[in-house]
Amino acid sequence: MVSDKAHVLDSATPVARMRKDGLMERLTLTVGRASLTSIVVLSLLLLGKSSYATTFTEIGDTGNLPGTAQIASVVGLLTEIHGTLSPADGDAQDMYLIHIAGSGTFSATTVGGIGFDSELFLFDASGKGVYANDDVASRDFAPSTLPAGNPLTPITAGDYYLAITQCCSAPISSGGQIFTIAGPNHRALSGPTGAGGDSPVTGYSGGFVQIPTLGGPYQIFLTGAHFTGTHAAVVSEPHTFALMLAGLGMMGFIGRHHRKIKSKPS
Repeated sequence: MVSDKAHVLDSATPVARMRKDGLMERLTLTVGRASLTSIVVLSLLLLGKSSYATTFTEIGDTGNLPGTAQIASVVGLLTEIHGTLSPADGDAQDMYLIHIAGSGTFSATTVGGIGFDSELFLFDASGKGVYANDDVASRDFAPSTLPAGNPLTPITAGDYYLAITQCCSAPISSGGQIFTIAGPNHRALSGPTGAGGDSPVTGYSGGFVQIPTLGGPYQIFLTGAHFTGTHAAVVSEPHTFALMLAGLGMMGFIGRHHRKIKSKPS
């Protein structure tokens, strides 16, 4: 009886082992696939999260000089700035600190995003004028554009100040007007060719033209710009790559375990 029972147990052992190995294989593959899927999905989400084009909306009322400018500091590409000017209430100019990618790719325009006669001005990190425009079209009271690919477009990457004003409020420095955009030059793109062009902006001069309206909401559309702090190309964060490496490691482990089970003698 003892020998018969032992024989039955011995015969059942390989079968049980095979069933256990099969169960472990299915369990490992199931858990492995689920874990790997989760890792891959999470990695893709993290890889894409920083590359979205983004709009910055004025918070309260931004200042009009470098010391009081609103900093566009959220992560991502900067493609639009939304805000409001109210000259009747003393809010005739807004300024923002942005990061420009350089290589002549920057542009800013109010075409299609404004209902009043605007002016756009760009200053470098020290507050000195770069270029400006009043009316982009061959008519009066038109939107404004700072174009890409122009000899005046910034080539050097870095932080810059972008200002929008109601016409005809022009930035000045201690030496006088920074840009020559008044009179016959209002339709031209202007560099810092005014009497005060060699000094940082300190204020604004001039009155306001109430055509078609005095102030209101605006949208500035941009290219070649980022929020400050995200400088140039957006790259994936280190933990994203760590997750991807973990996924590759999981794939290797599953493959080795699967081959090990199949190589066992039955």
